[in-house]
Amino acid sequence: MERVRYADQVPLVYEVASIPEKFIKDFKKEEITSHFFQTLQQHGYRIGKSQQTIYARLAKEKIAHYLEVEKGHAILALTQVSYLEDGTAFEYVKSQYVGERFEFYLENN
Repeated sequence: MERVRYADQVPLVYEVASIPEKFIKDFKKEEITSHFFQTLQQHGYRIGKSQQTIYARLAKEKIAHYLEVEKGHAILALTQVSYLEDGTAFEYVKSQYVGERFEFYLENN
């Protein structure tokens, strides 16, 4: 799934999510795009942890176009792998943010 997320009609993030077919083959499109985690839980999957890596990079031409910035503009990238409680990976997401339009808040225990 590929999408651009907006706030006040301004592009904030370009996102590509990959999900193995075995997890979504019986789902409706809206269940995947709107309420994916909730849908998984309703089908008996137990959501576990996710791991994220955040790093800086320069926007390539395609990303710059979607985010409405110049090619080579500094952006923040995030990769995330989400797992079920049994350790099975079920989602891989790569997101690219315009840094001056987005703020990350992290809290650790």
